[in-house]
Amino acid sequence: MRIYSIFNIRKEYQSFIFGRERMLLEMVRTQDKAQESSVSKQLSFICEPLEASNVRGQIFEHLQKRFPDSTFAEDTLKIEHQIKGEIKIKLRKYYIEAICEGSRMLDLDLFQTLGKINDSFLAFNKEEAECGWLKPIKHLTY
Repeated sequence: MRIYSIFNIRKEYQSFIFGRERMLLEMVRTQDKAQESSVSKQLSFICEPLEASNVRGQIFEHLQKRFPDSTFAEDTLKIEHQIKGEIKIKLRKYYIEAICEGSRMLDLDLFQTLGKINDSFLAFNKEEAECGWLKPIKHLTY
């Protein structure tokens, strides 16, 4: 089982965070210890709040085409595939929580869908110390 926290980084802070993703991962790891800590305040400063109904609808619309067994109950979107596995998606104020079981191919399907919705998503897998942009930002250097 893999648990991802997917944050919507504000456009004005993306270039600052680019290359410092591991530092942000360490900060996100400490977030669970105290909800109203300075970490939560810092994350609310650099992250764009999610419009839950809008994001949920877009995710459901994109993934339901590929996965007709997708269901939405209470505050959880559940996506199932016979071979790949299942994902449970919950929307929080500043991030999306995705609990994935099965093949990583299903994770990639979710990441591809989120990358189409918004180019500002940055995903963290705290248990395995993985992080990355769902749609990498591009910089020109001269």
